[in-house]
Amino acid sequence: MEATKGRDSLRAKSNGIEQAPSRRVLIGAYACEPGVGSEGGVGWSWTRQIALRNDCTVITRKNNVEKIERAARVEGLDSLTVIGYDLPMWMRFWKRKSRGALAYYYLWQLGLALFARRLDRERNFDLVQHITFVTSWMPSGLALVNKPFVWGPVGQHPRIPRRFLSKATLKTRLIEMYKAGIKSTFLMLDPLLHLTMRRANRILSIGSEFESRVDFPVGAMVERMPAVGVDSMAEGQKAGTRVLFSGRLVELKGPGLALESFAITYSGHPEATLTFLGTGPLQRQLEERAVELGVDGAVHFPGMLPHEQALDLMATADVFLFPSFEGAGMVVPEAMAAGAVVLCLDFGGPGDMVAGERGIAVPLGETKQQTCANLAAGLDRLLASPKLRKELRGVAKQWVASEMLWNKKGERMQQIHDAVMKETSRK
Repeated sequence: MEATKGRDSLRAKSNGIEQAPSRRVLIGAYACEPGVGSEGGVGWSWTRQIALRNDCTVITRKNNVEKIERAARVEGLDSLTVIGYDLPMWMRFWKRKSRGALAYYYLWQLGLALFARRLDRERNFDLVQHITFVTSWMPSGLALVNKPFVWGPVGQHPRIPRRFLSKATLKTRLIEMYKAGIKSTFLMLDPLLHLTMRRANRILSIGSEFESRVDFPVGAMVERMPAVGVDSMAEGQKAGTRVLFSGRLVELKGPGLALESFAITYSGHPEATLTFLGTGPLQRQLEERAVELGVDGAVHFPGMLPHEQALDLMATADVFLFPSFEGAGMVVPEAMAAGAVVLCLDFGGPGDMVAGERGIAVPLGETKQQTCANLAAGLDRLLASPKLRKELRGVAKQWVASEMLWNKKGERMQQIHDAVMKETSRK
């Protein structure tokens, strides 16, 4: 096992939080990287919030250490110790980019269990918490540290309904079947995953998919906690016609549904534009389909932008069209904070987030065509009614301000830590 310790031990002084660290917290964050979106951004944002309130140590991949330390120095976070950990070279030489990533992650968690136990004997942590990956069908090595344990936020993607894969390639359909089988097998048979659930003093769930499909241990304390948040709420100049999709161009995210529904609406709103922010294996297919539908002049593919530029573009969008099947929907709160009204499926994580009139969630139809028609009807309503957009935008931004700002989420996480420590001390 190989590890590198961060060069500096840092203490929280920024963002108006002046309190002394209340306890020693150990975080496991396989993905943790400042200034990015997705898993890496989630890992860093939670680490930062916990370090603002505690004496925090984070164990992550070695290639993340320098970036985290640099960001911590800029913010004056000197209560944060960063430790890079990787498996020995002979156990990772075969890993190339995404190939073998999940297998390596599973082995990394096994190694983390031994490494974290040894580190705990040296530093005597008060509490340990798994942050990333945000996945509920893989175990956490921190469950084997004999300390109060918070697992999450974690969750899982629902399976894409078969009718939406009818025109996907055979390879895509086989991959989806394989992933569904692997998840089911782990949830049913993996003893380390079951141990993770039993050992958790608190399980933080990102949404209803995880909660409805998992038989939690008797007495398990499960709380809803979206994994994502936003740093600020900045709305740009709106034109009333800009529709945005942001995410990997893969079946899970539903970019094909976005394009088809936009094409239906376009005849009634020829001034509208649709921008696909992201890249992926479906891009060429989408570009060709846009030509077939006669909307190629209104559909744009700027590619993958740096996170800050992506947020700037999102701030100018009027509608965030996101018919994703995923269990999280990490970009949804960012779109809400930017003042873009979310239009999604009443399914998975995005559907959970727009509940309560924070956007429009349309039902899945019996066919893909019916679902596109449902999305097109919702898009038509939004493009035709500035008043409706304003009302939904206001509700969404109120929810983001009260629940999804990172400082608010950090406060709630601290309350969860307090509760776990009190419960443990009573026992």
